[in-house]
Amino acid sequence: MMRRSLLSRFSSLLAVCSMAWLSCPSPLLGQTDQPAGTGPQEAAVLEAEIQRATARAADKGYLLEYRFQKGESLRMKVVQLVSMQTRVDGNDQNVESRSVSTRQWDVRDIDAEGNITFSHMIKQVSMWQKVTGKDEIRYDSTKDKQPPEPYRPIAEKLGKPISTITMARDGRLVKRKDQTRQFDPGIDSLVIPLPDKLIHLGHRWYTPEKLRIRTQTGTYQTVQLRRQYKLESVEAGVAMISITTQVLTPVDDPTIKSQIVQRLQDGSIRFDIARGRILSKQLHLDQRVIGFNGPASLVHYQARTREEILKDATLQ
Repeated sequence: MMRRSLLSRFSSLLAVCSMAWLSCPSPLLGQTDQPAGTGPQEAAVLEAEIQRATARAADKGYLLEYRFQKGESLRMKVVQLVSMQTRVDGNDQNVESRSVSTRQWDVRDIDAEGNITFSHMIKQVSMWQKVTGKDEIRYDSTKDKQPPEPYRPIAEKLGKPISTITMARDGRLVKRKDQTRQFDPGIDSLVIPLPDKLIHLGHRWYTPEKLRIRTQTGTYQTVQLRRQYKLESVEAGVAMISITTQVLTPVDDPTIKSQIVQRLQDGSIRFDIARGRILSKQLHLDQRVIGFNGPASLVHYQARTREEILKDATLQ
């Protein structure tokens, strides 16, 4: 029963997920110019320290905020890979999914306070899914007139506004209206929150999240998470921001662990400071839980998402 329930949840996740990583020593520290007794590894570490110290000295603070214009439209390419292996009573089941989609933002309005209202839609998708013991299914909205039945709800939403969102310039949600019913798997989001003040390299900020998890006994347990964002570097006007998901509630029950792994993504974001927009985002997770349905049971969940703004993203 647990296995079927888990696979059912994962199938829902697949459908919506379908919708929606340097070291370079300076020549000045080459082998001929190294201090006595310093090898290549030590030289590389020293160079990295010099670079960090230089960055800190030049750090005058940065203001990160979204900067859009009324009537502006932008498009993002989103590639998502998801796989899950389960083992119950010695039987293995594998589910794999890949999707490539184009997402569009249309900026509808910017009010006197600077709040930004935009609609969000999926323009096109190419999807593939394979489940152990079943035929693979494929759908490309640019080629196929009729989608396979599992992808029909997704196909029906293409080109239609999914949500209309009003947010502050720091990404804080002011208002949201969903035009279509959707499940939020946590592997992706439209924007990230930004600090509402000048920040420096190394600055961290957080967003909390609460998950209501049903246990085997039928009761519910609340698990608190938080997502940590950190300004790692700024180069040529582009901020590199790391993302780490932290579990704040102690969780020992494998049954509960198997239900929260979908939320435990880490990654990075490249943010254009002057233009006020995300250039690219990468998220990944690789979680394994043993004993979620008996001592020998196993669930191994892996996912990767990459979003990248298209070069011709600004349509107006």
